[in-house]
Amino acid sequence: MSPARRLDRSLLQTYLGDHLAGATGGSARFARMADAYAQTPLGPALARIAREVDDEREWLRETAYRLDARPSALKRLGVAVAERAGRLKPNGRLTNPSPLSAVIELDLMRAAVVGKRGLWETLDAWADELGLGRERLARLLAQADEQAETLTRLGAVAREQAFAREAEPGGGRGGGDR
Repeated sequence: MSPARRLDRSLLQTYLGDHLAGATGGSARFARMADAYAQTPLGPALARIAREVDDEREWLRETAYRLDARPSALKRLGVAVAERAGRLKPNGRLTNPSPLSAVIELDLMRAAVVGKRGLWETLDAWADELGLGRERLARLLAQADEQAETLTRLGAVAREQAFAREAEPGGGRGGGDR
């Protein structure tokens, strides 16, 4: 017979604090993306995800504080600096944003959503011990899946816009088969 499992609350507090710091940066990034791409085909879906992520961050903050987990000020600062530094990446263009910006941002945010899904899975696995409602966690898991699917779809649109070239007159680059 295996010993009864016990939740390591110290590790959970660190885990929740780390995810809360990440959620704060992710929420800021999604809000900025929703604004930056508002007038593009990406805009409406990004605005919806930004609202959802902000609501999720708030629920996570309330849950983490109720469970006595708080992100370290240093980690929060580090995430804020990293999020802002990500905006400064060189893209080979001085005045206009590169079409690659949307592709890279969507790839990174899809990865963040998949990581967030892992948090919801962890909380679901320990929901009884933590006094968390499984219905809410099931909704968060389904929402993360839908967000990842949407970001995958938006990524396909952004890749098409970024990498597709219009055919040049005369059959291609440089005038044909040379």
